[in-house]
Amino acid sequence: MYQNFLNFSKSVSFVAIFCSSISGICIAQNQKSIDSLTILLSTQSDIDRFETLFALSRNLISTNIDLSLKYAEDAHELAKALGDSLKIVRSGRLSGILLRRVGRQNESIIIYEKMLPIAKRHKFNDELKSIFNGLAVTNTFLANYDKALAYNFESLVLREKDGKLDEISIALNNIGLVYFKLGNYENALKYYEKALDAKNTSNDKFDLDRLLINIGLCYNQLKKFEEGRKYIKEGLATCQDKCSNEILEEGEFGIGISYFKQNDFQNAEQSFLSSLTIANKINDSRWQAENLIYLARININKKDFENATKNLEEAESKAKPGEYSQLLMAIYKQYSSLFNTTGNYEKASFYQQRYIQLKDSLIGEDLVKNIAKVQTNYEERENIATIKSKQVIIDQQRDLNVAIAVISFLAGLLILVLQRGNRNIKRVNAKLSEAKEIIQQQNEALGDKNKELDIEVERKTEDLARANQSLQQVNAELDNFIYKTSHDIRGPLASLKGICNVALLDVKDPLALSYLSKLDVTAERLNSILTRLVIINQINNSKLSIEKIEFEKILNDVLLLEKKKGLPLDLTIKKSISPDTHIHSDRELVRIVLENLVDNAIKFYNDSSRVDSFVNIIIDPVDDGFVKVRIIDNGIGISESSPGKLFQMFSRASERSETGGIGLYITKIATEKLGGKVGLLTTPEGYTEFYVVFPTYP
Repeated sequence: MYQNFLNFSKSVSFVAIFCSSISGICIAQNQKSIDSLTILLSTQSDIDRFETLFALSRNLISTNIDLSLKYAEDAHELAKALGDSLKIVRSGRLSGILLRRVGRQNESIIIYEKMLPIAKRHKFNDELKSIFNGLAVTNTFLANYDKALAYNFESLVLREKDGKLDEISIALNNIGLVYFKLGNYENALKYYEKALDAKNTSNDKFDLDRLLINIGLCYNQLKKFEEGRKYIKEGLATCQDKCSNEILEEGEFGIGISYFKQNDFQNAEQSFLSSLTIANKINDSRWQAENLIYLARININKKDFENATKNLEEAESKAKPGEYSQLLMAIYKQYSSLFNTTGNYEKASFYQQRYIQLKDSLIGEDLVKNIAKVQTNYEERENIATIKSKQVIIDQQRDLNVAIAVISFLAGLLILVLQRGNRNIKRVNAKLSEAKEIIQQQNEALGDKNKELDIEVERKTEDLARANQSLQQVNAELDNFIYKTSHDIRGPLASLKGICNVALLDVKDPLALSYLSKLDVTAERLNSILTRLVIINQINNSKLSIEKIEFEKILNDVLLLEKKKGLPLDLTIKKSISPDTHIHSDRELVRIVLENLVDNAIKFYNDSSRVDSFVNIIIDPVDDGFVKVRIIDNGIGISESSPGKLFQMFSRASERSETGGIGLYITKIATEKLGGKVGLLTTPEGYTEFYVVFPTYP
């Protein structure tokens, strides 16, 4: 379900289709053109070389894409040297297309994003549409679906302004693809069908085969398999014996999906193998991986675990270089299924965790919010356009009414002249009076409606205020409940620990001692969690007590506490505090922040004998009276895919966490209470760094 490339892609696709029918002649002619351009290039000056380099790049796309990319990049460098904005954008856009096709997706996005402001500034609308399209497609491949959807809607708005249905169809098809990837098949089908309507209205046959296949894939996911196969076969029939390899591999894959979901694994396997053969022929890594995943699922079903493993290993090798994150997610899921089936639960758990991590990073809460925002922005823009169109109709009606009134007035004058009597004048005045009365009545009715609307708004505002007050009361009650419950539980918990300690002295049975020891450790963990919940309540309800902060003294107290707990023997802790580093703040909250971050770094230290584990604590002043604390360690590491989640309550970075994921949450709320900020990053050396910026109070 690859996307379309605007006008340039249309021309390339047309050449490809034409060449497929008379391939020998076309290849010979294309090579002759390339040879002529190469000779011409050697004789040209810089000003003339750009168009030749650009033409060479386009001619080589289907035969030598690496050389095509080199010529495109040479053209881009030349355009920058010449300072020609249009040439810079054209060559940059072409480089973006080629980088995507060779699997260098992120580089493609970088050059597209550089070209975007230039095209906007100079109003190169044709290039702008293509850049939006390229960014949308590349972000779709990288599973950045919120960005892809935003760029697609930008592209659609531009095309709707131009009113070209064939181009509108391209944007609609691309939007459908994003929703398909998100699993929103109803929405995907809606946009695909809009794209099909646009093509049928404009009699546009370009990429009609792919669009029909996309519709068929949607019906497959909606469990309408017969309908799905019908559309896919209709798509293949559109190009008949002139279908490109890309269309054939997609069509066979779609038919395979249809059979697979009906548990017809024999026919499904034949279709997937056919699609894989074509993908291997054209070295299409994305579709190689797609087919290998489903072949692995079929082999797992057949208990052929050896071939299933080979399928998944090969699929992973194809998906990783191209950074196809969603394919990798599917591969990890199948690995987990395979190892669960074979009883290797350790590996199954490992791949299940990788699947969950990748899924959370791709389709998290932020992505859902961003997509909803993109949809809302576009729908709001559509509503504004609708209102404007209705306003135009209203203006036209008003003008028509004015014209009618003028004509009536002229007719009245004519009658006045012809009749030469006062009777007709009185009748006209009477009619005007009636009209004024009607207008006055309508205005009064409109005024009543406005009053009703004001009353409704006032009522809704009062409801909102009551709901807000109720929410504040619930939050206060919840804080009080946590505080009281924590204190109530800690008493019996202390008794439980005391009983455990006495029992550990008296009981001699080894098994009983083991259970009692585990019970004591568990009670201690629960006590730690309850203590931290009480701290959270204290932070939320405390008032700041401002005093001069001496970081050296606070840090020494924190390190002394860690030594009492017991430091790992092979862990080195260094501290570096710049002279005269001080602020005015709440000493207790600053200590809580430092204690939790230092404890976190020590807890997750690297216990490998091959690593010299360390924790470096650096405290420096920054601009405007702020102080920055950096805690750097070479421990087991924390993923930055969703760093914000680490600071949420009960979010655990590792199984080593003994406090249920509360420590970093306490750090966050204490820092925010002080008006500072806390964050996580990875240093250039690959170490983990937590940083806190403390403000000073006057």
